[in-house]
Amino acid sequence: MTDALVFLTAALAALLLGKPGIGWLAGIRARQTIYAYAPETHRVKEGTPTMGGLLIMLGVAVGLAAWAGLTREPLVPILVIFAGAAWFALIGLLDDYWIRRWTGQRGLEWKQKLALQLIAGGVSIYVLWLAASGAAEPLLGSAEASGAQLPLTPATFALGVLWLVGWVNAFNLTDGLDGLAAGLTALAMLGVYAISTGQGSWVAYALMVAGGCVGYLWWNVHPARVFMGDTGSMFLGASFGLLTLRSLLHAPALQQWGAFALVGLVFAAEILSVVVQLSSVKLRGGKRIFRATPIHHHFELLGWAEPTIVMRFWLAGAIAAAGGVAISRW
Repeated sequence: MTDALVFLTAALAALLLGKPGIGWLAGIRARQTIYAYAPETHRVKEGTPTMGGLLIMLGVAVGLAAWAGLTREPLVPILVIFAGAAWFALIGLLDDYWIRRWTGQRGLEWKQKLALQLIAGGVSIYVLWLAASGAAEPLLGSAEASGAQLPLTPATFALGVLWLVGWVNAFNLTDGLDGLAAGLTALAMLGVYAISTGQGSWVAYALMVAGGCVGYLWWNVHPARVFMGDTGSMFLGASFGLLTLRSLLHAPALQQWGAFALVGLVFAAEILSVVVQLSSVKLRGGKRIFRATPIHHHFELLGWAEPTIVMRFWLAGAIAAAGGVAISRW
């Protein structure tokens, strides 16, 4: 009952804050610019308000407040995940808005963005492990009873950073069509919730994010009135990465790694399509495998309508999430 109320609260908050939020974003001139390699059909989207990921974050924050009022569970486990994801959102905000206002440039260069992501990822994972193991109880004031079962070694730390930063960039690349990333995130978060139920109070965070995405979709479905920007996509990718890592600390079996990878299959396909395309161009003398990447652009250039691509990717995401849950319980 509490979980359902948290989901609904986050969804309604994001939905109701949408109209004034979009007006505020337009007022500060946070507007989308279209990259040169994007399909021509995207030119009409130039100037649409961006940084709409702030609406999702507000929905999550309201859901968190509702959850705190409805339960007596410790807040620290969820706050650690939310804070880590918010740090990535700040990197996205820097890229979406501040760099453009301060310097007039398009945004952060990819090396600068990656460096900031690695720093944020390293700190977030270390704090997550401290909170999960109980080692941070004197500092944070609360610990989880289950404890972290996966030791923090240089190898597991590096793997965790790679996992987290990989998902952040996968979600970032997926955000390219109206409603695509938000809808897929809602499905993936429901999958994470189903896999991780019973492991701790922090699992409720998955429903807060799913609810925030559902409320945001009211304003983001085709034709979108707002885009989430890097602010939103990095927040969602970090939320998924940190949530799944927290679950893997509790149950680090290879089966669980595979289950979460399957839940995020569509996001993984998006970033892998870019890697494969770039590798082909460099190793095969400029020859391409796809017409454009990320792969949703490939289908656009094949003549698929944008809503058709989004709906079919959502269907693939739903099947992948169900498959991940099935594998986790096999």
